[in-house]
Amino acid sequence: MGTVRADGAPVTTACWYGLEADGRILLTMTKDSFRLQHLRANPRVALTVLGDDWYNQLSLLGQAVEFREERETAMADIDALSELYLGEPYEDRDYDGVSVLVEVDRWHTWGDPAGET
Repeated sequence: MGTVRADGAPVTTACWYGLEADGRILLTMTKDSFRLQHLRANPRVALTVLGDDWYNQLSLLGQAVEFREERETAMADIDALSELYLGEPYEDRDYDGVSVLVEVDRWHTWGDPAGET
């Protein structure tokens, strides 16, 4: 995912993400993360999702529109992402993070990111 630093420079980092039923993207991050600081100051987000290889990808641009700070909600969100990626609840039961919901403004694909050729 890409965010914008306070000095205007872009910064990217790998992250877990999920797609909510309403079409928004779910991201989770710790309360002291630089990504969260960047999003609070400038909510613009870029995210690229790779398919089976880099020839197949989905890229999107959006805005962080909701920050879920309640511990129980954030824990449920990180558990859901951990289940998606690892097949089990998130290991760190002391996790005190923030869930961020991103509304997609636009997107494009290259190749067949879903692998349905």
